[in-house]
Amino acid sequence: MVKKSTREYVLNFFTKNPNHTFTLQEIEVAVRKEYEKDTGLLDLYVNREVRNLGTQGYIPDLGNIIKPKRGEYRFEKGSGPIKLKSPFPENVKLDIKKKDNYTCQWCGKVETSRDRLAVDHIIPEDSGGKGVLENGITLCTHCNNRKKNLGVSIFGKNMFERYLLLAKKDNDKKTIKFLEEVLKVFEKHQLK
Repeated sequence: MVKKSTREYVLNFFTKNPNHTFTLQEIEVAVRKEYEKDTGLLDLYVNREVRNLGTQGYIPDLGNIIKPKRGEYRFEKGSGPIKLKSPFPENVKLDIKKKDNYTCQWCGKVETSRDRLAVDHIIPEDSGGKGVLENGITLCTHCNNRKKNLGVSIFGKNMFERYLLLAKKDNDKKTIKFLEEVLKVFEKHQLK
């Protein structure tokens, strides 16, 4: 049996369900169920591929993946414009994970055979971010879903606020002072 890619599983789901709107979670459950039926495994990371297809919009020879609102997707047969993407080549993904020590750069979760980490764009593709080593970050599924297509400043501010809470919990005065100064820069430049 030839192994299907995540993209093939997701496209198969959409082509079997045209003109219906689904949440990302509904798509993930259905696609993983199909993948488990085929392979007996559960290690398929679906969210990234769905979001990629949603960003791409037009799928040659198939139709359009429409995003009626945030976190929802619908497939419509037909034609439409192609949005240029800049995904990471597999070798660059591996280099980014190595650079980040196979660790989520937000929460510190380490990659295992059951919990795969994702490589994401620091500057989102929608904002012109390229699939290059310098623009890559390793994130766990949870943190990657939280980041979604947020801009660098929003994600960064959220991350520094989270670290500030942890520093306060540990009563780490030096880190508290540093993080408070960093967050003042966000305020000064009105970065939200």
